[in-house]
Amino acid sequence: MTDIALLIHKYLKEELNSRERQELEEWKTQSESNQHIFEKLTNDEYLLSAISDAYKIDPDEVAQRKINALIDSDQQTTATKIRSIWPRLSVAAAILVLLSITTIYILRKKQEPGTDLVNTSKAKQDITPGTHKATLKLSDGRSIVLDSAALGQLAKQGNAQIINKKGELVYSAPNKGGQEGAVLWNTLSTAKGQTYHLKLSDNSVAWLNSESSIRFPVLFTGDKRQVEITGEVFFEVAHDADKPFTVMARGIYVNVLGTKFNLNAYEDEEAVKTTLVEGLVKVSKGDQGKQIKPGQQAQVIANEIKILDNVDVDKVTAWRQGYFRFKEDKLSEAMKNIARWYNIEVVFEGSAANIEISGNIHRSSNLSEVLKLLAAIDVNTRIEGRKLILKAQ
Repeated sequence: MTDIALLIHKYLKEELNSRERQELEEWKTQSESNQHIFEKLTNDEYLLSAISDAYKIDPDEVAQRKINALIDSDQQTTATKIRSIWPRLSVAAAILVLLSITTIYILRKKQEPGTDLVNTSKAKQDITPGTHKATLKLSDGRSIVLDSAALGQLAKQGNAQIINKKGELVYSAPNKGGQEGAVLWNTLSTAKGQTYHLKLSDNSVAWLNSESSIRFPVLFTGDKRQVEITGEVFFEVAHDADKPFTVMARGIYVNVLGTKFNLNAYEDEEAVKTTLVEGLVKVSKGDQGKQIKPGQQAQVIANEIKILDNVDVDKVTAWRQGYFRFKEDKLSEAMKNIARWYNIEVVFEGSAANIEISGNIHRSSNLSEVLKLLAAIDVNTRIEGRKLILKAQ
């Protein structure tokens, strides 16, 4: 097989031939670790953030953390496993070159004679991040857990085929002539520490954040497309002028034709927030209704709809790109996202809840990376089981 690092390099330059593309796809499907490495190396925002972090925080610490994390994740304890992981180590080496190219010289300059550049000792017990996992409830009451063990065709609901790919649930619709019959509803839900995305039968896509759900018809019939959500979902709606798309959440309605938007309707949030990325949507509550344009956010509190201009859309949608992005956010708000993703309880002592936090953290990081950011803003942390206790210094 061709060297994997070279294949990914050619993938980024769009120079793969059909045989090489097939080899890369086969390697990606061999393990979740392979898929994880590929996603990181081909994620522009992750690479840019990693390099940016090197200038925002301590470059020595950033580069060393990333090197340690990759080496620790790929270390094996037996000689028989070394040969099988060599392709992954090759890719890890390629990632190290990209991530540490702007910081490695600083590490070398500060390194004391006789010391190792990389500390490969295992860190103390840590809390791992969330993962691609969800539960699908079918119209007949059956539930299917979606993870790496449940891939391929899962079921048939009416005339639709349900196929589970890695981190994505796909509803394959028949020709239009076969879409008549009773409407069957399915529900996809994520718990704390889970995320998933769904391709509906009309080719619209919904990304579910943690503690979220979407109830949807297996096939859209009639003259409308309608779904219901809880939690937070990012939508990329396929355009169909003859079938408007409506999302219901906590008593509000978001009506669209074809667009991209984020809908945050968590029960522990005061407002239901609709943030528009692209297109045009109308947000309604009761007899009120307001349209928003890209870069605007509609906040619904009680029966009032408030429109905010020039919203930081990248910050709102960072979770879908695999990041936590904080910008002068109070810890009381920021830690809600952390708690959902790491499946922990956060407790504030003293005035810690009012401290502001800014910075970016990749969602694939262990909780210890969050703690380092908290330490930088003078917040003491203590972990008791799955409870994180924060106290201002």
